[in-house]
Amino acid sequence: MDPRNFLAIVFGGVLLYIVIRVFQSPVRWAVRVFINGALGLVALAIWNHLFVHHGWTIGLNPVTGATVGVLGAPGFLMLLAIKVLVL
Repeated sequence: MDPRNFLAIVFGGVLLYIVIRVFQSPVRWAVRVFINGALGLVALAIWNHLFVHHGWTIGLNPVTGATVGVLGAPGFLMLLAIKVLVL
């Protein structure tokens, strides 16, 4: 094996290791926020399905999904309060 090829492979491996270590935490955080937002949208869809006849629906969009997904029950109650106060 040519010494330059060997050094290039070692340098590439070290660089890959450093990139993975640097971006591991932000990527994990972003994936967690995305999953929680998706679960928030599912919860809002279930709420809207159950209470559509009573007029207690909340719009399904990324902002409301992320609000419920990240904040949980307090975020959901905040969205309901906003709906009551605005309408």
